[in-house]
Amino acid sequence: MLTSRSTRLLLPALVAVLLAAAACTPQSPRTVAVARAEAQIGVPYVYGGASPAGFDCSGLTSWAWGQAGVRIPRTAAEQYRATRRISRSQLQLGDLVFWGSGGRVTHVAMYVGGGRIVQARKPGTRVEHQSVDWWPAARMGYGQVAVPAPPPAG
Repeated sequence: MLTSRSTRLLLPALVAVLLAAAACTPQSPRTVAVARAEAQIGVPYVYGGASPAGFDCSGLTSWAWGQAGVRIPRTAAEQYRATRRISRSQLQLGDLVFWGSGGRVTHVAMYVGGGRIVQARKPGTRVEHQSVDWWPAARMGYGQVAVPAPPPAG
């Protein structure tokens, strides 16, 4: 039976073990992709850019997913074709949101949770957060990035 004294002695040890375990737990590719994309907030938009020196919309999403070990195509249209159509309510971290007109995809951003996206919008701007509901008239849909299953433990 645990007494208040033994609980006081065991609690710090238990916290230390849990913190150590959390530090050793690998992050999911979705979490890594979102963290890498959000770390680029403030980087300038550069047409054709796909590095921290400057990004265009699809350069940011493909680079961030690449940092997480998941390869996705380079252009917004190719990313649209490569992802599975989902509804807004099915969005998960790292999924993509697409805009365009006339049936042609022209812009992509990454969903980062909480109803927000991160995007490289247009020349003269910087990578930024925005509401997922930004530019509703041109939204073409949502795409789920296929994330490989983690290797079996052991």
